[in-house]
Amino acid sequence: MNKRMMTGVFFLAVALLVAGCATTQPMAPFSAQDLDGKVRSGDYIAKPDQFVVVFDASSSMGETYEGQLNNGHSKFAVAKDLVDRMNQTMPALPIQGAVTAFGLDPNVTKNPTVTVYGMTDYTEKGLNDGMARISRPGGTTPMGMGLADAGDLLKDASGEVAVIVFSDGKENTYTTAALDAANGLKEQFGDRLCLYTVFVGNTEAGRKLMSDLAATSACGSAATADDLASADAMAAFVEKAFLKKAPAKPVAKPAPLPVPQPKISWILSGVNFDLNKAVVRPDAKEILKSDIKILRENPQIRVEVQGHTCDLGDANYNRMLSDKRAQAIKEYLVSQGVGADRLTARGYGEDRPRFPNDSEANRAKNRRVELVPMN
Repeated sequence: MNKRMMTGVFFLAVALLVAGCATTQPMAPFSAQDLDGKVRSGDYIAKPDQFVVVFDASSSMGETYEGQLNNGHSKFAVAKDLVDRMNQTMPALPIQGAVTAFGLDPNVTKNPTVTVYGMTDYTEKGLNDGMARISRPGGTTPMGMGLADAGDLLKDASGEVAVIVFSDGKENTYTTAALDAANGLKEQFGDRLCLYTVFVGNTEAGRKLMSDLAATSACGSAATADDLASADAMAAFVEKAFLKKAPAKPVAKPAPLPVPQPKISWILSGVNFDLNKAVVRPDAKEILKSDIKILRENPQIRVEVQGHTCDLGDANYNRMLSDKRAQAIKEYLVSQGVGADRLTARGYGEDRPRFPNDSEANRAKNRRVELVPMN
């Protein structure tokens, strides 16, 4: 072998080595944002009751992806990685999910579509295990059938539903066209449907088809693989597709304020009695007018009429005198229209002075009657 030939072999070997290394580069690292806190706080709840991932596993997905995210890998690998990123980002939610794939390699299945997960209660592991069953691309592209399968999986849904399509936008239309199938979903679910598309492809025609599919539902959206490259962007996508603000919690009405009870004089200032007397004086009648008005207007109020004396004289006599004073006020109140059954008269003698019995002025103040409301 001459020198020139040896040099050519060397460079060919290097080129093959570089090419081999290029095809074995790992996927770009990804660290999912934690959205669980938004759900635990009660600020956000699940948006759809059920969702279906529609995954393109046709032969065209085996082509190299020419975008920025994981450039050099197949579109199939990039799309599976995006589903995994979405799954890692999704918070734990009380929803049901499913995955249906279309266009699998005929050596994997002869069926144009296959459901690999659900419809079942969503878990991250369950969806991940389902995606692992989509082993390799290789078939035709009946995208419309994949969307129709989503409609069948969601047929019993009563609330909002989400359909998320991962594809390069290439299709064949030997069956229902993808756009017709999407409009069929819209007709089936109306405004309950949100259709999201993630374009993992290289052609403008494919991008347009994916955008047109998303536009069939008012709340859907179209994104590309590169749009969702960052953890922040994927979190925003997951939040849009799977979360919504919780309804505002009803503001508890404050407890009604207690009905203010009418104020009744506990000590009827000036309603005093002359020494050794139990006669209601004219000035006392004038002072009692406001209390009589309150009692007339509030028949629910019951009152104990309490009579008191100063400390002059015998204690037993003072008790009897205080009874008479209380009874005199009661009789006067009854004469002014206050029901007798609402009034109790009782004398306490000299036992409850309001003021020290150390002067005539203070003793005069202790010769009194008090009205005490009863519960």
